Amino acid sequence: MHLVVTLLLLHDKDKVYLKGKDKIVPPFRFGVEDVATKMWFHKLAYPGQCLTNSHLDIIFYYLRKKGKYAKEPKVKFTTTDCLFFKTIHALYEKFIAQKKNLSLITAQHAIADYIRGRKMLCGSPWHLCDHVLFIIHMETESHWILGRLNIEERRMYMYNSLSTAMKDSAAIKACQPFAVLLPHFFALFDEFKKENKPVCLDPFEVVKVDGLPQQTSNDCGCFVASFAEYFIDMKPIPPIFDVEKHRDRLAVLFYKYARMKELDFIDSEDEAPPKGPKKNLS
Repeated sequence: MHLVVTLLLLHDKDKVYLKGKDKIVPPFRFGVEDVATKMWFHKLAYPGQCLTNSHLDIIFYYLRKKGKYAKEPKVKFTTTDCLFFKTIHALYEKFIAQKKNLSLITAQHAIADYIRGRKMLCGSPWHLCDHVLFIIHMETESHWILGRLNIEERRMYMYNSLSTAMKDSAAIKACQPFAVLLPHFFALFDEFKKENKPVCLDPFEVVKVDGLPQQTSNDCGCFVASFAEYFIDMKPIPPIFDVEKHRDRLAVLFYKYARMKELDFIDSEDEAPPKGPKKNLS
């Protein structure tokens, strides 16, 4: 059974709820973002609907959290968010426009803060990880893909759920800002040097992951989230992918978790709102 809340199913997927019945008051708090509408869950639960930045940022936050606080994590990893993708692509455009101006790559840049693990909730310093997972949006294609950097191998793996020669070419192109710029950022940190040797500045190799299940509708965001989770759990990605099952699971998990937090007044330390100044009692 699909989600948790009573839905008025209409042909127009953007007009699911009666007027005034879409609000969640107070909003559900998910650490990196609040969710204030039931439509957020509807888009997550039902196949054929594109996931938004909000969905993927929240999902990847909880994947980071799962890896960071697991007693025995199966793999050492961290993730980035949608803002990282926008930031590194904007820098790459400027880098190319200025004929590969290396002065743009500094320890003060936001990308460097991500690498330090300071830019996001539950972030980890990248030198303590073996893998970094990237949310990548192919804007001209309106399509999400997953990137995974293996730091030791200096290789970036590209997971594409809509694989054709044209789409794969566009996906590899979308990975180029990561492959080209990150070696230069790594060179700013002593932690990435081996035996006191300088960090290699050659671009990372980008490798397409073959044999992945393929989407038949606008479900790329769900595929990205699931590919990431399969990797984190060190499970093989099945050749047949039940999109409806995966969407249902995500929607129900997030709804139940939000309700539990709301009813039990639970907030993990990194999700709790800032504490106000202590009042002096006279």
